[in-house]
Amino acid sequence: MKRSLYLLLVLIVSSTAMGFEGDNDPRFMDANYQRSFKSLPLHGRLTTNFTPWSSSFWPHIYGGIAFRWNNYYQDAPLVRKMQHEVTALKDEVKALKKELFTTVNPTPQLISKITSKMVTANNQKQIILRDKANEHKRLFFDIKRPRTLNDVRAMKQEELDQLSAAEKYDIYRALVFGYSGTTMLTNNVLQLTKPYSAYWEGICDGWASASIEFYEPKPKSVSINGITVNFGSSDLKALLSYYHAAMTSNLRTASYNKVGRVGVRCNTEFPEEAWILKDGKEYYKSVVGGKIVTKPVPHECLDVNAGAFHIVVANQLALKGQGFIVDIVRDIEIWNQPVFAYDTQIINETNNIRPNATYGTTKQVHVKTKIQYSNDGGRMFWQQDDPEEEFYAWW
Repeated sequence: MKRSLYLLLVLIVSSTAMGFEGDNDPRFMDANYQRSFKSLPLHGRLTTNFTPWSSSFWPHIYGGIAFRWNNYYQDAPLVRKMQHEVTALKDEVKALKKELFTTVNPTPQLISKITSKMVTANNQKQIILRDKANEHKRLFFDIKRPRTLNDVRAMKQEELDQLSAAEKYDIYRALVFGYSGTTMLTNNVLQLTKPYSAYWEGICDGWASASIEFYEPKPKSVSINGITVNFGSSDLKALLSYYHAAMTSNLRTASYNKVGRVGVRCNTEFPEEAWILKDGKEYYKSVVGGKIVTKPVPHECLDVNAGAFHIVVANQLALKGQGFIVDIVRDIEIWNQPVFAYDTQIINETNNIRPNATYGTTKQVHVKTKIQYSNDGGRMFWQQDDPEEEFYAWW
């Protein structure tokens, strides 16, 4: 069931800002926004009825919505082992970068030594990721799936319940329209997903927007011609997420949907430990030709103007009562999340205007804002003491 108009916003959030220029102007979201600071509430929250729901972002490395989330695959200790090895190597590289970029006047010998260690660790990580992807291919892609309704009839109900959302929809579609084959959507999904994809690639855009537009789905059972297909809540969430992601990636359907957006995609990778703020401008460090060089953060990777951010958040949540999407990661990765609440505190006000302030600024207001958004998850294999690796899917 649809519940409201939804709007999309991509933001990169931090403490510094640019003027209302180019992609930073909130009018790209709505030309009729209230803009006076005094007219904008400092707090806002969507009603429970309109709060977006949590879900998986259906990672490509598991086969997207063709992943049999209800089967759990808890018998895959090798994948869990390799995941922990990859995490350890990532932490090692991060520590090396921090040492490299925070050392004052590092010698060429130190730069060479640390760089060599990083190369070795990254090479080891790539080898493990390749082996892990091969295991993903075996577990999630190269598996036997029902191809006809006769295959489905030969299955126990328990086995049918553990099929993926894509497989269940194919069976439902075959039953409703009289098709003999049961693989159309599943094949399309598997062609778009790869076990060798980056761990963060999925359909978070589809999930985030679907969770804003649709009420959280409840389980539903469909019985036709002696076959019962039981859709769990996350099966339906997967289908809604895929539907929304497909709408925005298809040129024909995308042209029918107006999407408001502030900020642009960043295509540069710069870790936190390499980031520098100097005289109100942002830079990052990297190693070029054996030397550490400092580069300005590209325009598309600078923060959305803080004023624009406040205007959008307050108008959307407090005045319009509508959710929006925020990209919470500022570099090359994309992590879309649906926002449903915010709380702003005024720290201080001043008439001393900084040099790079928006033209015409007469007063600066320093605020601290906390936003709340629904979460997603995608890593299937978790330990009891590591709840952050949970796969967010429920019956």
